[in-house]
Amino acid sequence: MNQVQLQRPGISSPGQSRPASAPRVRLAQYLLGLEGLALLRGWAIGDPHEADLRIGEIAGICYRISEAPSSGRVEMPELDVRRGYAAWAATYDQPTNPLIHNEEPHVRALLAECPPGRALDAACGTGRHAQYLAQLGHQVIGVDACPEMLAEARRKVPGATFLVGDLNALPAETASMDLAVCTLALTHCRNISPAIAELARVVRPGGRVILSDIHPTLVALGGQAFFQGTDGSFGVVRNYVHPVSTYLRAFAGAGLRVRACQEPPLVEDDLALIGIAAQVPGAASAALVGLPFTLIWDLERS
Repeated sequence: MNQVQLQRPGISSPGQSRPASAPRVRLAQYLLGLEGLALLRGWAIGDPHEADLRIGEIAGICYRISEAPSSGRVEMPELDVRRGYAAWAATYDQPTNPLIHNEEPHVRALLAECPPGRALDAACGTGRHAQYLAQLGHQVIGVDACPEMLAEARRKVPGATFLVGDLNALPAETASMDLAVCTLALTHCRNISPAIAELARVVRPGGRVILSDIHPTLVALGGQAFFQGTDGSFGVVRNYVHPVSTYLRAFAGAGLRVRACQEPPLVEDDLALIGIAAQVPGAASAALVGLPFTLIWDLERS
C-alpha cells in the first residue's frame, strides 16, 4: 500500500540482476478494483448518485484503457523477505508509508505502558520501535534476517544490540525478556504459529508481547508490501492472509493471554499517502476508508 508511480525499471537486489521477466502491474487494474470495491460496499445501503458516479468512472477508465494514465504499467518483481527488505532498507523510514502512519501511534502507546526492562524487538527492521524502546529506558536487543536493515538500525540506535536472526529461532534465552515486540512482519510468514511460539518462549512469565500487522481484511483485498528503492524502481514482498482466529489459536498454543486487541481503521490521512489512489479519490475513499487497516495485539505470557 505504499505510494506507486509509473514507468520505472524493476528492483535489482544487492548483488543480483533484475529478473528477466518481472511482472508489469497495470494501473488500470488497481483503479478498477477501487471502483468495484466502492460499488460493492455501497450496493445495498449507499447513495444511488454515488453509484452512478462510480459506474461512469469505470466506463471512462475502460474507454481510455490504452491512454495514459490508465495504460501505465509498473515493473513489480516479487522478492522474498531477505532480498526485498535489502532493497527497501535505505528508503523504509521515509514518511510515506501509510501502514506505519496508521500503526505507529497505537504501538507506541502500548510500549509506553511497559516499565523499563529487557526488551526484544523481533524483525526490528531499521529499528524504529527499538529506538523508542531505548528512549523509554529499556535494554534493547533487535533481531532481523536482513543485514541491510540492521545496518540502518545500528546507526539509529547505537546503544542497542542488533543480531541477525530468524523469527522461528530467536537468538535469546528462554524467559530472558520482560517484553517482546514484533511489528509488521508476521504477515510475511506462511505459518505464524512457530514465530509466535518463539516470541512467547523468550518472555518471562508475566511479561508482555506486543504485535502489529496489516489487517487480514486488507491483505485479502490485495494489500501487499509494495516498496520503492533508492533508484526509483519498485518491488513487492508477499503478505499472507492470517484471520484473527489463526492468531488466537497460536496464542493459546504458546501460552499467551490476550490483554487487548485493536483494529485501527484506515482514515483519510492514511489514504493521502497511497499515491495511486489520487487518480480516483472519490472511489478510493468510498472503497478503503473505515476498513480495518492494522491489527494490534497486547499479550501477556502465562
